[in-house]
Amino acid sequence: MRLTGKDVWEVGVKMGWANGPYDPRSNNIAARADVMASLLNEVIGKRQNWLPELVESEDAMRAWEAKTPRENVLRLYKFLNQLGYTVIGIDAAIERERAKNKTADSSAEVAKKARP
Repeated sequence: MRLTGKDVWEVGVKMGWANGPYDPRSNNIAARADVMASLLNEVIGKRQNWLPELVESEDAMRAWEAKTPRENVLRLYKFLNQLGYTVIGIDAAIERERAKNKTADSSAEVAKKARP
């Protein structure tokens, strides 16, 4: 996913470095945000990209694992372990998220059924 000048502008607004509407034609700071976005995209494009930007499904992860050199897969696993991720911890987090989503989904269904 490429950054846009508006993305950089929104960060500037949140950081308090910019304000007002995004209009690069009339606002010099917004014009600089456009330039900054293109420079950031160049830098991001040069990085070593052996892990896809988005891994959205288990199938995509399996495909990535199958075509990635085993050493890189093991490095990723080692890195995650160093951060404290374990198989048991990951399974527990998945179950917590699943339970949280079921609770939110069921409350939305009750609200929908209650309305005529």
